[in-house]
Amino acid sequence: MGEIALEHLREQDIRILVRHPNPERRANAALRICRSVRSDQLSESEKTLAYDLLQFMAQDAVGMVRRAMAVTLKNSTELPRIVALKLAEDLDDIALPILENSPVFTDDDLIEILKSRGAAKVLAVAKRPVVSGNLVKAIVRYGDSRAIATMAANDGAIIDEDTAEEIIDFYYQDDLIKDAMISRSDLPEKIMEKLITLAAEEAAVALNKKHKIEALTAVDIAGNARERATIELTSGDQTEKELRSFSTHLLQMGRLTPSFLVRAIGLGRISVVKHGLAVLAGINAAKAELMLFDTGPMGIRALCQKAGLDGLTTQLLRAGFSIYRDLEISGINYDAEYFQQLMLERILTLPFELEKSDRDWLSERLDAGEKLAA
Repeated sequence: MGEIALEHLREQDIRILVRHPNPERRANAALRICRSVRSDQLSESEKTLAYDLLQFMAQDAVGMVRRAMAVTLKNSTELPRIVALKLAEDLDDIALPILENSPVFTDDDLIEILKSRGAAKVLAVAKRPVVSGNLVKAIVRYGDSRAIATMAANDGAIIDEDTAEEIIDFYYQDDLIKDAMISRSDLPEKIMEKLITLAAEEAAVALNKKHKIEALTAVDIAGNARERATIELTSGDQTEKELRSFSTHLLQMGRLTPSFLVRAIGLGRISVVKHGLAVLAGINAAKAELMLFDTGPMGIRALCQKAGLDGLTTQLLRAGFSIYRDLEISGINYDAEYFQQLMLERILTLPFELEKSDRDWLSERLDAGEKLAA
């Protein structure tokens, strides 16, 4: 030790760490040494000595010393991986800070730790700033519902569509997990729509059970809530690819109905209607857009016929597109809420007989908007 020029490590701390019988004194010395390591200002010779000292600390019989190291170096890239692995096998109050934060682990390291199925350790991994797709799959396999809910609520977890669907299929009755999934900023729309469908089914059962509403009426009420939530999903900045995928999913689920399209046009969701019609007609969105906007009313009629829509739905969609174009070219810079209000007002005053359920649904949206504006 005398041959090493110590600039940032204190010889006294080293002696205390190695020899002092008092655990608190050793823990304080360990804390100071770890801070020096964390600062990344050590010379190469000091680093070599420090790494030996860290391995020595990891073997200390007193947990206080090991915990001082774990807490101080939990975010440091200077913590040797071999020491981090040793700490990860330690008592929870020592292992958890390292597992939750340390950047020195590989995915394989963490997956091996997850295989132990230690609930607290799996939960710590689920909280990491970044949880790769492979780690997500391992947490789903080895974790309990609390760990999966924590991971689902962590936007740093990379949850692909297949894994998200697996989580929902298996934990469809777990409200904590469903709420966590819904809160994600990157939840695929297919999965969100599935959650809405589940919620609607549960709502129908609850209405029937709690309020003695007839089963068919309960299903109808819950279905309206689901329809509203599904269309509201499309109010963001979805890409063309996402909207196409969403429309295809709705078709597969039997949800891409004339009623859905009428309600979407009533809210001014033109892109949703365009992609819905394209999927129903079996053509790409670019061709659908051309038929909607560049070929006059005959193009819309031809597209609706190709999509298999009835005459009334075709009339309503033609009128809706006409209202939309008129508002767009008016030169007035409407905000989104007011634009939607105008669309709803004009759709509801068309000289066509809307289905009662559609008229009620659109009227409810209009009333809700007026209350917000009041």
